[in-house]
Amino acid sequence: NTYLSNHTLEWVGSLFYDDSDIPPDIRQYIAWNKDQHIDAAVRKILTSHSHFDMKPFFQWKLKFLPVMVAWFERAQGNESEESLESRKLSSMYDFVCAMPMSVVG
Repeated sequence: NTYLSNHTLEWVGSLFYDDSDIPPDIRQYIAWNKDQHIDAAVRKILTSHSHFDMKPFFQWKLKFLPVMVAWFERAQGNESEESLESRKLSSMYDFVCAMPMSVVG
């Protein structure tokens, strides 16, 4: 679970450890955890998942749609606007396709 991953890890190694052996993506995650001005969880989710599976949220029908849109608005600035908008529209499309009668009716 990406969201529940350790968001407090800020350092790996020892005082005499050369961090060049740490993979770049891990170094990036650690840097995000150190920065208090960003939401590390949002960045990790956006980095780790190119497409969001909306099926677990279908149980709440269209009630979840405003929550999803608000999450994408909160995520602005963590990814290019074009990419984030594309993901948001794709997620909304998944909802509409799953519940066509709820949207039409």
